[in-house]
Amino acid sequence: MSFLESLRLAIALGLTLFMVLLRFDSDRIVRSDYFRYRSTWLGPLSYYALVLLFAAGIALIIPRGRAQLFLQGGQPGTLLPVMLAFVVVALINAAVLAYLRFGGILPLPSQLLPNRVVGAAANAISEELQFRSIVLGMLIFAGLSAGVAVLVQALVYGLAHRRLWQERDWYFLIGSVILGYAAGLATITTGSVIPAVVGHFAVTMSFFAFAGGRLRQRPI
Repeated sequence: MSFLESLRLAIALGLTLFMVLLRFDSDRIVRSDYFRYRSTWLGPLSYYALVLLFAAGIALIIPRGRAQLFLQGGQPGTLLPVMLAFVVVALINAAVLAYLRFGGILPLPSQLLPNRVVGAAANAISEELQFRSIVLGMLIFAGLSAGVAVLVQALVYGLAHRRLWQERDWYFLIGSVILGYAAGLATITTGSVIPAVVGHFAVTMSFFAFAGGRLRQRPI
């Protein structure tokens, strides 16, 4: 490996590490005092813009960046079945959880729909770019097998949701690891991060739709 290639790899790995740390500290960043006295949307917008900027930078730096980071269309024959399977599982999971927690489905109030759709979409795109595109792609690029890379990124993704121990409960924490693993498998299988984004959005919106628009342990 030449000096230039080594330098490019070092920069890409540094940016990847920064993105992971950014996710671990995302709540504090979005709710910092700097944004508190400005528009409420400015904090989240700044965070998501940073994620997109770093993802684009890493894709440009490493060889075959878009393909290596699964930022492409993928295999046509597998995209639709994987996405449909993700959506079906998401709906069943959310319905079961709603009946176990609340004794039935609590419809999402119509006034919350725009906010929840935008939030779920932004979160799905951001987290899938961070973990199923950047982290997973860089782990494979660094020499790990696909199976090991999928497992590692799922565990790191679960650790990034450690706050759920306090705010919700074990179900959501374990669920985040399972979601990370399933999204990683979908990405590897199809060669694209798109099904993972769609699946992540379906999981979040299903919870919102069946639990009155909130993710919490007690009935609303």
